[in-house]
Amino acid sequence: MIAAVGRLAAAALLVTGSGAPHPSRLFRFADPRITEASGIARGLVSPGVFYVQNDSGDSNRVFAVDRRTGETAATIVVTGARNVDWEDIAVAADQQATPSVWLADIGDNDGVRRTVQLYELAEPHIDPAWRNRTMRLPVAHEWQLRYPSGPTDAESLAVGTDGTPYIVTKSFGGATVYRVPPWQPGRQVQTLRRVGRISFHSTGTANPFGLFGQVTATGAAISTSGLVFAVRTYSDVWVWRVTGSIADTLRHRPVVVPLPDQPQGEGLALLDHHAVVDSEQPHSAVYAVPLPHNPTRLPTDTSSPEQAAPPKGHSDSDSTEHWWWVGGGMAALVGLIAVVVTAARRRR
Repeated sequence: MIAAVGRLAAAALLVTGSGAPHPSRLFRFADPRITEASGIARGLVSPGVFYVQNDSGDSNRVFAVDRRTGETAATIVVTGARNVDWEDIAVAADQQATPSVWLADIGDNDGVRRTVQLYELAEPHIDPAWRNRTMRLPVAHEWQLRYPSGPTDAESLAVGTDGTPYIVTKSFGGATVYRVPPWQPGRQVQTLRRVGRISFHSTGTANPFGLFGQVTATGAAISTSGLVFAVRTYSDVWVWRVTGSIADTLRHRPVVVPLPDQPQGEGLALLDHHAVVDSEQPHSAVYAVPLPHNPTRLPTDTSSPEQAAPPKGHSDSDSTEHWWWVGGGMAALVGLIAVVVTAARRRR
């Protein structure tokens, strides 16, 4: 046990080098109605916009935002859908090759929801030069889903190039990845299928929640090429080269890329060689973060995650306060190690 705690401490005290490409700020959300953007996805039919959604507390609407300015081009009212806790959004073609917007109503902080929902609607054509047009679009497909082990909190959705959606759960220190079964008519409840497990470690990257923020999943994405699968925490993005199925992919070593310090970073999209990330908070910034490897050259062995260097010079909030949170988490961990070592010595 002492050895295991020692390895955890070594990971927690990891100090990375310098020289990673800097993230760039794309824009800030101009629309004051976008207060809790917990997902982000770039359009396929409308590549000039990013789609974002607020999580719990908002109505059944999606915002299409000009990718250059952050202005809202259109507000999409999703008829036939209800926003209980929309935690993530994706844009990908479905299994009939229809470009679609996917909405994951999967948030469950209290662990009480016996079923969660996934909505799919056909992606519209949107001119990014529009200014806050209102559109009404119906749900094309709705899933009623349950976890095999009962109510579970989750904030992350990724949709593969074959139209298969995946949900990534949120728990301290790790996440379980589930595959969504093919849609069936009639609103019948279907059971999610477990495909793999992710174990996070402390990275030391600044974020508002310290150690907790480094080891809890808040967003996921699969690149439009299908070559890259990624899961973000409040502080970093964990990037895998896709090798066969997602289950096979998760057996290999990811690259861990530090993200800019955001108020409450949750959304993730993948564009070519960049991760695009947003954050909850009015008028928060959206960043493009370079990924340090060509997707075809990401590692495929099963050793420890590779740590990229931290970004510099980009923060939406007081980094001193955030490092206090990180330092507090480190201090608590070191204290735990001391207690374990002392107890072991007394037993001897």
